Order: sequence, then structure tokens, then C-alpha cells
Amino acid sequence: MTALLPEHSNEARRTLSIGIIGVGRLGTAFADALRLAGYTRVRLATRADAHATVEACGLVFVTVPDRVIRDAVEALPWRVGQGMVHTSGALGLDALDAAAARGALRGCLHPLQTFPGTTSPMDSAARFRGIACGVEGDPPLGDLLAAVVGDLGGWALRLDGVDRALYHAAAVLVSNDVVALMAAATRVWEQAGLPVRDAREALAPLLLAAASNVARLPLELALTGPIARGDLSTVQRHLEALAGDADLSATYRALGRELLRLDLSHTPEINAALAALLRG
Repeated sequence: MTALLPEHSNEARRTLSIGIIGVGRLGTAFADALRLAGYTRVRLATRADAHATVEACGLVFVTVPDRVIRDAVEALPWRVGQGMVHTSGALGLDALDAAAARGALRGCLHPLQTFPGTTSPMDSAARFRGIACGVEGDPPLGDLLAAVVGDLGGWALRLDGVDRALYHAAAVLVSNDVVALMAAATRVWEQAGLPVRDAREALAPLLLAAASNVARLPLELALTGPIARGDLSTVQRHLEALAGDADLSATYRALGRELLRLDLSHTPEINAALAALLRG
């Protein structure tokens, strides 16, 4: 399809017929963001309307859960030159081989962003601005997807040759597992004798400040607290207080050992002492 050729102008790109199959958080936000970026032919469809959407559109995004992508692709009437794109961080282009067997071009566009369920179209569009989106695609689809990301205000991170499972695991650690970290902190907060109802309100500003530091500064400078200071006695007290909960103690130790991988400018003696404490 000539609509997928990379030499098309910005204006022509915005007239592509784009289908998005999947009306969950990402699919809905992606459709809103494309429309507000000037894309005039965006069709958001449920899986019940998937067949008609594939027939009508030259570029189709499938935003269904990873576990059903292969089956969904297998069931649809792809054609030569059509763009078929999934939004999974963990899966490679091989998940779309059924479409490629019918002549479609395979692609991936994975936003490194969270999409909560209660956002307006303006909020959805804002979530794409300034973020990285992992992009991969059969030529020339990969270049087109990179241009789409640019139109949304993001920047394209090329995933060609990247270990997709490790790439996605990194994203999970910094997004999903932050929620797990807050859950663990809430348990410690409660064990300290503080009201659980106050934990999120009290701790969330600290989390937001730490995230802001990480966004602006090298990790060594973003870090504060006892390990950054080499404060052995405080770390020891923490470990003693956590000794009654093996899971929380193990979490504290594992995260602390990860911090010791940073160049914190401690003396070798302090580093060794911290490492010994955190090994238990």
C-alpha cells in the first residue's frame, strides 16, 4: 500500500485510515491522542468489529492482551502491504507471523507509559508527550511508526535486535513494581503503629520527589537516605526492626544491594560493611 511509504508528507500521514482493535485503556487513549494530533481517519473497534476494521483500514493496531494477540491475528483477513501492529512490550514481531503470511507488514509500537482508566482525551494525548515508545517494523513500516510517535510528541526507541523480554522486564520494574514497593512500605508503616489510611497520603509525595530526582539527575545524585550517606547504624536498625517479617527484610536487603552497585563515593570499608549488612 502506498499509504505506508515513508516519503509521504506529514499531512498525508495524518489521512491514513487507521484501525485500533481493542477498547481498553491503551486503545482508547491511543485513539484519542491520534485524533488530537490531527489524524482524521481513526477507527476504534471492539474485537466484534475487528474483521470489518481490518478490511477498511490500511494500518491496524491490535491493543488486546498479549495472551490473545496471536489468535486474534490468525482470525483476521490481512492483505498485501497492510500494516499490522501490536502494542506489546514483551512480544516480538513473530507474534504477527500469521498476518505476514498473507502479505501484511508487521510492526510494534509500545508506549513506555501507564494509562489509568479515567482520563479525558486531552489527558490521553498528554501522556504521549515526551515519552519513549518502543518501535519495530518490517520496512517501511518501522519508519512510519517512528514518525507517528513523533507526531504524538514522543520519541521512538528502536527495538530491532533487542531482547524484548528483558526490555519489558525493565519497564515493569520501574512502573508496576513501584506499586509493589508502595504496598510493602504500607505494610511497614502499619507495623510501625501508624494508621494504614494515612500511608498513601504521607508517602506518595516522597515517592513523587524521588521520581522527579531520578528524571533530572544521575542516579548517584538522585539517591538520598542512609545508604547514600553510608549510615551503617541506621541500616542496622532498619534490618533489626524488619527481622520479624522475612519477606519485607528480603525486599529491603535486595533493594539495598542494588543501590550499592551505584558509585556512591564511599570508602572501600564502608562499602564492604554495607554489603555485609545487606547480605545478612
